[in-house]
Amino acid sequence: MNEKYYQLVRRKFDKRGEDFTELFQAVLSIADETGLDEALQYLERCRIEKRLSWLDKNLEHLEKTGNPLDDGYRIFYQVYLGLSTPEDGEIIERTDTRMLTRWWNRCPTLEACKKLGLDTREVCRKAQHKPVQVFLSRIDPRLRFERDYDRLRPHGPYCEEIISLEER
Repeated sequence: MNEKYYQLVRRKFDKRGEDFTELFQAVLSIADETGLDEALQYLERCRIEKRLSWLDKNLEHLEKTGNPLDDGYRIFYQVYLGLSTPEDGEIIERTDTRMLTRWWNRCPTLEACKKLGLDTREVCRKAQHKPVQVFLSRIDPRLRFERDYDRLRPHGPYCEEIISLEER
């Protein structure tokens, strides 16, 4: 990884606000030289660092239920992202080891990808999947994150995501 490119993405990431267009423009400018995969790795790194920093500051102060699946869902979606049901999405299926959700909330990544002609399936898989997994694993190492990339918005009406609890 090129530290200069990472620092450029980091600066745009830190001041992105509600509109991610400039952030993704920076990623695209780097992609002209490195390829999109490498450019998205810089964004992925920023997201992981931000989420781990937040967890380092907050996790010990958050109330836990003792149920890793419920804790992972609540801490990630409700507390960290500020999402709620039914306004932003819905829980489609819930078992002791699996939770399937569908989200239609406002998404700055989706908006920027649409403006810049980027495919959310590629961007979310390469820059956002691992940061969610790292976040959930910090809550409980048995938690696993999946997303249905075939129907991800705008290719479908919602983003479908699964948190599961792996048996050890």
